[in-house]
Amino acid sequence: MGSRTTFIMGGKQMAKALYISMLGEGHVNPTLGLVTDLVKRGEQIVYYSSNHFQEKIEQTGAIFRPVDQRAQEILQEISNLINSQPVEFFLQFLHAMEMITDTIQNEITNETYDYLLYDAQTMVGTWIAHQCKLLSIATWTTFAFSNDPHENMTLTDSDDEKGKLERLATLQNFLQLEKIQECKKQLENKYKVPFPGFFLSNPGPVDLNIVFTSSYFQRNSEQFDDNYIFVGPSIPDSSHLGDFPIDELTGKQVIFISMGTIVNQQLELYQKCFTALKDVDGKVVLSIGKNTTMEELGDIPDNFIVRHYVPQIDVLRHTNVFISHCGMNSISESLYFEVPLVMLPIVNDQPMIARRVKELGAGVLLDFENLSSEDIKQAVHEVLENPIYQEKAKKIIQSFHKSGGRQRAADEVFKFTRTITKR
Repeated sequence: MGSRTTFIMGGKQMAKALYISMLGEGHVNPTLGLVTDLVKRGEQIVYYSSNHFQEKIEQTGAIFRPVDQRAQEILQEISNLINSQPVEFFLQFLHAMEMITDTIQNEITNETYDYLLYDAQTMVGTWIAHQCKLLSIATWTTFAFSNDPHENMTLTDSDDEKGKLERLATLQNFLQLEKIQECKKQLENKYKVPFPGFFLSNPGPVDLNIVFTSSYFQRNSEQFDDNYIFVGPSIPDSSHLGDFPIDELTGKQVIFISMGTIVNQQLELYQKCFTALKDVDGKVVLSIGKNTTMEELGDIPDNFIVRHYVPQIDVLRHTNVFISHCGMNSISESLYFEVPLVMLPIVNDQPMIARRVKELGAGVLLDFENLSSEDIKQAVHEVLENPIYQEKAKKIIQSFHKSGGRQRAADEVFKFTRTITKR
């Protein structure tokens, strides 16, 4: 790669940057506002992601490039293995990251960039920043982590000291497995970047961290270094309504159910919701995703609106209670519109996020593995009838607003990249 590409536009220095994020809606969507603001300020952004996000990324004004096609297929194929075959999942995940890194490096060999933005939960950005000697900015679309595994247990849990130590021991034993150690050493030798001890959550050294939540919502945020900037979530103005009958929600009590885009094949849960909420005086909106058919659902109660796709932002504006899987994107959007939650976390960071919402008083947490229709009914009734949940949600949204959002994120990127020189 050549020298810096910074140029002058309208008397201001502009720059060219790479952005790499490809792991799913919850990782890409929060970055789009930041990219839009950077492009409006004159930055040229080349954004590597999955083909699924091409239209969204191009709408920001960035230049879209697809990451390695075979790597995209691998990530799709292993998406359901994280709990049943964690070793195989992790080895295949790292292999996909290696393929993506090598393809991008090959494509940018004769190009020049001033800085690199990347999803904090992949190694790709760390490797490319080191190889190309670029300033690096990691963006966190869930809670941020440090490189200290003991500290991370404090950041993600509250009082269960024994449980923390057990989870830490389990993680350390997992990372010491022979196959994982072999893969780790091979990649360290290839890219000349040592893996940190807790590389499942924090992939390594970075110059600046932009965290898309508030310091209030992030547990123990005061423990982070000054290079972690908490800017709050970036919430789009609207979804694509399509043919959704949004007018049917006006003036009604609304319960919204969505299990996100990854773990939404939940036929048994949906039928429990039918039983629990069929007598609700209002509307129940259910998003079932693209892999569950209406025929599989059977008889749908008259007060339900069921769709494969639901315009989440627009529906949340009308919602009184949100039944959610607790992905960070969904939680941030729900709290942004002061909607308290009934929480059903399943995998990944979802339990950690749900525990934090419960800790701050903005929702009721249920056990997904031992769930009855009556549990759902009682939890919804509790959240609807007790105003404390919405009051606590308001406190979180106030912290979001004070954090500055996408404009603050863009300001911080500008300030950092104009005052710090390349590695």
